[in-house]
Amino acid sequence: MSDDHLPAHGPREVLARLLEARPDLVEVAGSLFDYAQYLLDDDQRLTKSGALDGQGRELFKKRALELLGGPERKDDQDEDLDDEEDDEVDE
Repeated sequence: MSDDHLPAHGPREVLARLLEARPDLVEVAGSLFDYAQYLLDDDQRLTKSGALDGQGRELFKKRALELLGGPERKDDQDEDLDDEEDDEVDE
């Protein structure tokens, strides 16, 4: 007998069900869920209404891009270029 008829209870089980066709994303989704919980537990990162503030949203977005292998943000690329220029001056 299959467990398909049983409801998924926890967030990880729900994510696994939703992403059944993309098992490669199940771990990523779980990690993002955990990171969102971590950010939401930090009262200093919340607005009065309980949402993430701008910095919290940026941190979440950066982590999502890291986990998904997305493109680097322009700010990060500019910092990398600055580091390379500093290395050339030192030589």
